[in-house]
Amino acid sequence: MITVEVINTGSELLLGQVTNTHLGFIARELFKLGLRVDRQVTVPDGAAIRGAMSEGLARSSLVIVTGGLGPTSDDLTRDFAAELLERPLRLNQAVLTKLTDYLGRRGYGVSELTKRQAMVPEGGEVLPNDYGTAPGLVMTHRNVGDPPHMPDHVLILLPGPPRELKPMWTTYVMPWLRTHLEMQVMHQRTWRVQGVGESRVQELLEQALRELHDFEFGYCARPGEVDFRLISPDQAALTRADAVVRGILADAIYAEDEESMEQVVVRQSVAAGKTIATAESCTGGLISNRLTNVPGSSAVLQAGYVTYSNTSKTRELGVNPALLTTHGAVSEPVARAMAEGARRLAGTSLAVAATGIAGPDGGSAEKPVGTVWLAVADETGTHSVRRKLSTDRETFKLMASQVALDLLRLSLKYGAARLVDGHGAAPTAAVAGRP
Repeated sequence: MITVEVINTGSELLLGQVTNTHLGFIARELFKLGLRVDRQVTVPDGAAIRGAMSEGLARSSLVIVTGGLGPTSDDLTRDFAAELLERPLRLNQAVLTKLTDYLGRRGYGVSELTKRQAMVPEGGEVLPNDYGTAPGLVMTHRNVGDPPHMPDHVLILLPGPPRELKPMWTTYVMPWLRTHLEMQVMHQRTWRVQGVGESRVQELLEQALRELHDFEFGYCARPGEVDFRLISPDQAALTRADAVVRGILADAIYAEDEESMEQVVVRQSVAAGKTIATAESCTGGLISNRLTNVPGSSAVLQAGYVTYSNTSKTRELGVNPALLTTHGAVSEPVARAMAEGARRLAGTSLAVAATGIAGPDGGSAEKPVGTVWLAVADETGTHSVRRKLSTDRETFKLMASQVALDLLRLSLKYGAARLVDGHGAAPTAAVAGRP
């Protein structure tokens, strides 16, 4: 069994100045080969790198280290690896030539500092860097006391910048791993579920799926949604599971794998030839912002109205002042009028509106903080829903925007007039009452 450890180096990671994106990328890539990250460590620049590598090689079959291969004084990963494995550093002429050419094309020469990157531990295999100066390295090692039948430990050193690491991984590391390691390919499916708590998802699915196959189950909860994951070496079993999951959760599933709600809405809108407008108060433009983050959204989103005040709701969207006076800005009639006004003014197929109380102040006994009314309008009519999102202000906006996008998704499938409490036209009985 191959055990995998990832060591991310760099004081900037632990100071909070840079977000560590390497672990997620490497973990996803390794899973394609049937490998799992068993342990991850983040260490600052300096002696901690040597200690982490020493401990990693003592317990793990494959140790992957990111960062610390550059030319500056804090780039010590290569030196520590050579010292730890008792491999003298040698000047690699092929690496030096490539380094000289790379810098020369940019008008620079090779200094003694930059030449350090061409020093390779004896016996190390070079992973070319096609987008930078520091090459990656692969080294194998046997610990004292390893039984003869145990394969060598593998140490892979990778540069820190993502624009260098990712192409190096794809072009050189993945082929090396496929060639040198014996692996059992694993498969996974992930269903993205909107509006159902993770405990409810487990209640609905797990027993039925355990009777079907010995899956590995996984749940990842985010505000208002859950990713439900199954892992198995049996691809056919996952296909059978898909029918069970979809039969129970139905329209609560909005996507698979990593597709976001906004990507789903844009994809469905393009396929149906539909256009969208947004009318936002409490979400402050977040719905339209999420849509415009998706490539191709220019064919879908025609207009976005941020009408935060009552005056702007009347002036920009044509909301009747009497509705605001009688019902208040956070109300079903106003949400419906906002959606209908945005659709009429923008001339779009659909429009969605959100008006609510994000807090922490401004609530009442009748309309507590966290109350939001949302509405979607299309050629079939207008549908509205009320939600109570008890959370902080920023998360409230995120959850409200998610419900709004979900209304668009379901309206594209069924038509607004056919929605039932914001769900599809015919949700299963078990899910229809979900929180």
